[in-house]
Amino acid sequence: MRFRLRAFGLHLLGSATALTLILGGLYLGWYRWPGWYLSSVLHVIGIVVMVDVVIGPTSTLVIANPNKQRRVLARDIGMIIAVQLIALGYGAVTLWGGRPLYYCFLGKQPRHGAGVRH
Repeated sequence: MRFRLRAFGLHLLGSATALTLILGGLYLGWYRWPGWYLSSVLHVIGIVVMVDVVIGPTSTLVIANPNKQRRVLARDIGMIIAVQLIALGYGAVTLWGGRPLYYCFLGKQPRHGAGVRH
């Protein structure tokens, strides 16, 4: 059980770190105040948190077994991480895609130098 809890903890730490970086970038850069709340970002974030921080590490807790061959265990955890990264990427793209709609609705112009050529 100790092996499983250690694997769970490491996976949880990695997942939380990746999610914090993505959400930090969203909160500080992609959405300005009050865009975070007005564009219903919290609904998508709830799904991303469930997949990235809850389901991934819990799956590792279930499959981690010290009696498994290291190669098989690495493959299993690699598959879990691949699914998590795909889900995290999809969530980030979904959140990015919602941003322009919100700002177009408000009629705001993007900041100069924000990747828009004039």
